Amino acid sequence: MSEGAMVCRGCGAEIVRGASRRERALIGAMFVIAAMLVGAVVLRSLEIAHGAPPLPPPKAEYGFWVVLAFIVIVFIPYMLGTGIARLFWRSRIRFYRRYQHQ
Repeated sequence: MSEGAMVCRGCGAEIVRGASRRERALIGAMFVIAAMLVGAVVLRSLEIAHGAPPLPPPKAEYGFWVVLAFIVIVFIPYMLGTGIARLFWRSRIRFYRRYQHQ
């Protein structure tokens, strides 16, 4: 099989390189869980250091910070995880064959 081959000569299956969409999503989700755990540890350490909860009571003007926290804790780690999955599994080869019933 040559490096640039798109189809297996033996079985006719399509050659797909890299991690599957499901694998990339799973790794992205694991990065989000890790970011949430790190965030919880940081909040707990701030609570212990200051002797009071670090989060003030919710107010409407904190909406911007909630959106920013969502981006930092969920969106960025997910994108980072999927990018890392693409990078590390880019040389992985999978075979994909569609069967057509007649």
